[in-house]
Amino acid sequence: MADAEAEKGEEKNDEERNTALRTSLSDAYAALLGDQSRQSFGAFTFEEALDANIERIEGVATQLRPNLLERTARIMNRVIQAADTAKALDPDLFKKPDPNKDVNTDETTEALALAATTDV
Repeated sequence: MADAEAEKGEEKNDEERNTALRTSLSDAYAALLGDQSRQSFGAFTFEEALDANIERIEGVATQLRPNLLERTARIMNRVIQAADTAKALDPDLFKKPDPNKDVNTDETTEALALAATTDV
């Protein structure tokens, strides 16, 4: 029985030693990563940020990854095409307005609501 208690005490000491070693290694690793992060952030300049944004906006683009200028042009072209298609349709194809089923707010209610929320 004394051997069992001695073995448990030894296991507890081993566990505490291992926990202390892991904690020390974890603290050292966290300090190292924190220092790397600080250095990396400190090395990133305003000019690099501007260059990265300029590249994202007007840089090299592919069909699958267009830059922002190309994306904007695509959206604008699609909207223009949709508007042209809607203009070309016969007006009779559109539903007639029904005041009982209108989802839009009428202008007087909208103006009153806007006036109530605006400080003059």
